Amino acid sequence: MFGTETSETQPAVSLAPTSIAPRSARTAVVVALTAVATFNVIDRQILAILLEPIRRDLDLSDAQLGLLTGFAFVVFYAVAGVPIARFADRHSRRGVILVGLTFWSVMTALAGFATTFIQLVVSRIGLGIGEASSGPATHSLLSELYEPERRAPAFSWIAAGVPLGALGAFAGGGHLEAAIGWRATLVVLGALGVVLAGVVAAVVREPPCVSGALYVHRPTRALVAELLATPAFRWLLIGTCCNVVAASVMLGWSPAFFVRVHGVRGATAGAWLGAAAGIGGLVGTLLGGNVAQKLAQLDRRWWLGFPAVTNALAAPMLFLFLSLPTNGARWAAFGVLFFGPAMLGPVMTVTQGIAAPDARAFAAAFLTLVYHLVGWGLGPLIVGAVSDALMPRFGVESLRYAMGLGIVALLASATAFARGARFMTRVELH
Repeated sequence: MFGTETSETQPAVSLAPTSIAPRSARTAVVVALTAVATFNVIDRQILAILLEPIRRDLDLSDAQLGLLTGFAFVVFYAVAGVPIARFADRHSRRGVILVGLTFWSVMTALAGFATTFIQLVVSRIGLGIGEASSGPATHSLLSELYEPERRAPAFSWIAAGVPLGALGAFAGGGHLEAAIGWRATLVVLGALGVVLAGVVAAVVREPPCVSGALYVHRPTRALVAELLATPAFRWLLIGTCCNVVAASVMLGWSPAFFVRVHGVRGATAGAWLGAAAGIGGLVGTLLGGNVAQKLAQLDRRWWLGFPAVTNALAAPMLFLFLSLPTNGARWAAFGVLFFGPAMLGPVMTVTQGIAAPDARAFAAAFLTLVYHLVGWGLGPLIVGAVSDALMPRFGVESLRYAMGLGIVALLASATAFARGARFMTRVELH
């Protein structure tokens, strides 16, 4: 399946083993950081549930709402992650997580007191900057607590924060808003985040660095060059970007697809997709990390070979989603959202294993920066443009054909991961 590596392969890399903590302590850390990852998603996604009451109260336009959910958050989230990650690599990752969690929780609560559009924009920018801190620092910290061959399940739990957060935001957020209003909902979430920060402070401890010595500060361009010099990482980066393009197509346009093409009410479509993303995504993410780890113990090429398989399986599921009648499309959504995120654990494991110990947080931030700008930035935009172009000929069906670009993206992702797997035999994860 994987073929053979070429002369582009670099020599094996092997560094000292990480500092391994007792199993009970590591489990507690994973649970605490999974809760952080879950709140990370809840606090950014809750706005989608609150848009309508916010629009009515503050008399905002759809364009202003789009700015709040998109540019005001995504750009600052992606860009701020790099300098924060550089700081985390040289200082306390635990401290970065705690400060970031507290800061974005305060910004979430302050949004509940906003009386103008500008105040909401500032709160979303602050949310993006604060949330940019947790992912890279978390990945780096876990890499010190787990041996390379045992990291994938731990990373899968962190990645499970995405479907757990989506469930919390869409299911819990709607009920909370109905009970206490959008302002109080944001204040309550912010307060819960501050409480969680106290729990994290009690549970998580900063592990000692691998070498026992201070790292030498290296320029960011040197770290980028080092990562991109590894063929396996280059293909991983391409495969991840293509996967996220497909994810943005599915998550960004599926509600409109159900409403326009199938005539389903928006609330019903949201409930279906929330369940598919929450249940299918959670099971797929957790199962993917464990299966990839077991396969990689037999042949390390499976670290990227497994994402190649899951993306290849997600492609026909997306085809069925776009082709079947309403009930069939509803169940096909589970398949897409089961196979699509199954790559997260292996991708995080390989990224952290390839990165030097002084650049682990940076490697996670760099990957996040690229796939957010490419995947979440371009995916929905391209689909919207293609749908508009096809609208005169196909009417509402134009969205069905435009979303087919997600199938192409998944197949491209599978191809990139399969190509990268060929280089894994000469990469020693550390």
